Amino acid sequence: MKTKKKNLIIQLLHDYRFNSILVRNFIMILLVLLCSFLGVMLLISVKMDQLIEKEVSTISSNSLRQTAERMDTVGKEVVQISAQLSLDDDIMEFLLTDTSDDSVDHKETLLAREKLDQYAGIFEYVDSIYIYSSKSNYLLTEEGGGNIGEFADLTWYNNLTERIYEPARMISRLKENKYPYLLTYILPVRLTQMQFLGGIIVNVDVEQLGEFVAAGTDENLLIIDERDNIIFSSAEEFRMKKWTQLDFYQDYIAREGESQTLKRKGDSVVLTMLGSSEFNWRYVSMVPLRKYQDYQKDLHDFILVIVLVLGILTVASAVFISIYSYEPVKNIISLLKNPDSYDVKQFSEFRNDEIHEIIQNIIHNFYSNNRLQDDLQEYLAITNRAQIIALQAQISPHFLYNTLENIRWKAFAICKGDNEVSQMILKLSELLRISLENEKQIISLREELDNAKLYIDILQLRYEDKLSVDWEIAEDLMACQIVKVSLQPLIENAVYHGIKPLRGKGCIVIRAWSWQDTIYLSVTDNGQGMTREECEKLNQDMADKYQQKSGHIGVRNVNQRLKLLMGERAGLHIDSEAAKGTTVTMYFPLCKM
Repeated sequence: MKTKKKNLIIQLLHDYRFNSILVRNFIMILLVLLCSFLGVMLLISVKMDQLIEKEVSTISSNSLRQTAERMDTVGKEVVQISAQLSLDDDIMEFLLTDTSDDSVDHKETLLAREKLDQYAGIFEYVDSIYIYSSKSNYLLTEEGGGNIGEFADLTWYNNLTERIYEPARMISRLKENKYPYLLTYILPVRLTQMQFLGGIIVNVDVEQLGEFVAAGTDENLLIIDERDNIIFSSAEEFRMKKWTQLDFYQDYIAREGESQTLKRKGDSVVLTMLGSSEFNWRYVSMVPLRKYQDYQKDLHDFILVIVLVLGILTVASAVFISIYSYEPVKNIISLLKNPDSYDVKQFSEFRNDEIHEIIQNIIHNFYSNNRLQDDLQEYLAITNRAQIIALQAQISPHFLYNTLENIRWKAFAICKGDNEVSQMILKLSELLRISLENEKQIISLREELDNAKLYIDILQLRYEDKLSVDWEIAEDLMACQIVKVSLQPLIENAVYHGIKPLRGKGCIVIRAWSWQDTIYLSVTDNGQGMTREECEKLNQDMADKYQQKSGHIGVRNVNQRLKLLMGERAGLHIDSEAAKGTTVTMYFPLCKM
């Protein structure tokens, strides 16, 4: 059993290994399938990464908006507390009164202390509230009061006293120059623009604030004021720094409200910035992608497994398809090498497909080869006979041309000189000679006009003063190309179909002009004309390049030769009206010799 399998493998290698069609098919199918699968998997992987990043950006933006709303709410509450305290009558009395002597038991101090106790403890994130009187240099707190020099927490003091004419602001600072970190709202209080009374200082505990505004999120939140100071940060490394001093500041290029993925310390971070609707603040959210990387890794591992499985299936499919597709080719090659040993009936069990048709046609072609050879010999004999007939057909016009020349000289001899008959024969023989020349089918307009004038000379010899011809030809068109013997049939048609039936004096006007890249050559007569229906039918017939109809043979012949020799942009158009005459216009591309 093993020997049979081994022999089968050797036979397959012998049959297929060195067959280039099989190898090319295998490589092509393998590459197509592998490239398709790998391309699809790569697109899926890239798309999933983009979707994850987009989803994180969306979540980050939505979370930042919610955080910004909560922070704006905190800010408004802090501003409201400060504003209410600054407008309170008891607080204002405390600021206006000099309580430097016995200030602890002073009436105004006690009343102000009662008002301060009412606001203390309302919000968990409020660490403390200070009321500073510049008049008495006295500081009132929830725990008591005293001269400003008695307090250790004075990191806000310089900011207040050095910027007394500026509006209220939010600053970040260390309490007593050490941890904890505070967010302090400073509101200068003035009786008039120039009279400074003191200030309301509301201190916010950053840790409590972070739990309130950024609870349940993995994002790092930054709040940046109008001076690029980071007044709040849920991450300690960014606290009390400037936004422009951060290591990733130069890499951030996204517009406000948009997200951007940045690399920071080897990690990918989605950074989103949003402006405050209430304050001159900017909120920045930084969401690390670490938590999503495990999900991405699992997805990539899954895609890799799929790629490997599809790769194995692809190789197996390529082998099977290549062998299956090569089998008919193998039969065709065998048939071509030994066609006599096959019969059409031998392939009757084949499925009815294109290969079956090819094999049947090959067999039929070989069977009929001898008969085709006999037919070919017969066709060659017929062709030779047709060539002889064509040569004989050329003799007749030349014989007619030579005969006309002999008649002309006889007329010349009889009349002892040149006469109308000899002139007419001369011009007719010249026209015949021009028609017999097959070397040039395209000539210049000047040559064609000379040929037409020969024909007109013959007509005027016959009709004398009954026919007049006017020429309106621009000199700059004389070198343009035109089909030979195309004007004479139009003149003949005008005389015999238009003017002659009227038996009156005829007038023909021949015009030539150009417009854009087209030449127009018209022949107008004052003959009997034709009806509109006849004219339209004739124009419709001439729209066909290969028309074969009787009637108006000269016009149809010219139209057909124009289209064959100068293209579809060439042809004839007829305008006619019964009893008023006809205009035949020839048009063709402008091209000089």
